[in-house]
Amino acid sequence: SRVVASNLSTFVLSCLIIGYIAGNRGFAQLSLSNSLPLLPAEIGLGITLVILVWQCARFRQLPWRRDEINFTLIAWIVIGSIRILWDVPAYGLAAIRDFAMVYYALFFFVAQHVTQEDADIRWFHRTLLAASAALLPLYLLFQAYPDFFLNVLTVRGTPLIFFKGDLAGTFLAVGSLAWFFQYDAQPRQWWALLLSVSMAGCMLATDNRASMLALTTPTLLLAVTGRTRLLKTLTVAAVVGASATAIGTHFSGQPWQNSPLVGIYERVISITDVGGDRSYLSTSAEPKGDNNRFRAVWWETVVRETTRANPWTGVGFGYDLADDFLKAYYPDSDEQFTARSPHNFFITIYARMGVIGVGLFVIALALLAVRARSIFRHEPSSEKILPWCVALSLLTSACFGVVLEGPMGAVVFWISLGLGAASAAT
Repeated sequence: SRVVASNLSTFVLSCLIIGYIAGNRGFAQLSLSNSLPLLPAEIGLGITLVILVWQCARFRQLPWRRDEINFTLIAWIVIGSIRILWDVPAYGLAAIRDFAMVYYALFFFVAQHVTQEDADIRWFHRTLLAASAALLPLYLLFQAYPDFFLNVLTVRGTPLIFFKGDLAGTFLAVGSLAWFFQYDAQPRQWWALLLSVSMAGCMLATDNRASMLALTTPTLLLAVTGRTRLLKTLTVAAVVGASATAIGTHFSGQPWQNSPLVGIYERVISITDVGGDRSYLSTSAEPKGDNNRFRAVWWETVVRETTRANPWTGVGFGYDLADDFLKAYYPDSDEQFTARSPHNFFITIYARMGVIGVGLFVIALALLAVRARSIFRHEPSSEKILPWCVALSLLTSACFGVVLEGPMGAVVFWISLGLGAASAAT
């Protein structure tokens, strides 16, 4: 019965990963009911938590491990749960929606329990391979035929597949990692390398800089710990691609500022343009300076407002973090602004839960980093390194976008961390 229950939990987690990667926002918005928000993440969490509690009660085990990582994350969830008791009466459903970024962390304990006895997490690698293999053609088709996905392929009026640019790019980066690890383990599968490079190239075409960092960060970490093959491969692919693009631009007679090569270069250097003061030749990079100012002003506004109002426990879940920002950045605009989080997960935690909340989260990440360090240095199996790389990619992207506040990125992130922490402990 233990094996059957674990396999059922694994199946549910795999379905969620495939759904959020291949279906993205469309899958995330599917609901079993028109009146109640019975969404995939909540349904999956409910099923796996019931299995977890049942197994732990039957075999007289705790649903967590007795280590610093688990205790810190439990404390983080408890602090958030106490905070929301004051927020629900004031903000209602908006508070519960914002609180989701905390209760999604329960997937960490579910995923950790799946690998409690068997450290083999090959299913996670296979799931990522399947999900990203579906993502690549689906994303290309979505770009070519958006009307079909938005108006035809729907469930009760909700698109079954709907890609959000930053998340699609980040998951393409994750797929590139997964398929490269497949090639690294079996070098004869040259098509795995081709898929990895293709996903990296498609990620660049999403015009999202956070996705670039989502692939660059784990690649550099692997190189620093002695695993340089991915960095070398991406470097060679970049040189070949840049040379081909330069030759094509030269013979086409188009101005250099219209070259995709210039656009990519300027998007990369725009990352350091914090104030948005630099001028850009490429039309694709031109909005990036304003985008940087947008984030900088919002971050500063939220931090200042939270520090003034309640620095220790934050302004709470449901509180409108965009109100003061809109007054500072769009003082004369009357357009509707729907974003609720300031495009940085750490600042969002500080605003919602204050110094206590962000402090506990940072401590948990530091403890996880210590455990990951040993894995990166000494673990020969790439399948045990992959969950850490996936979590790092998503966390990097979450520093510049709304990735971990919603289920699309958060579910995959917490599952990855849970698997990584459990396999490392084993």
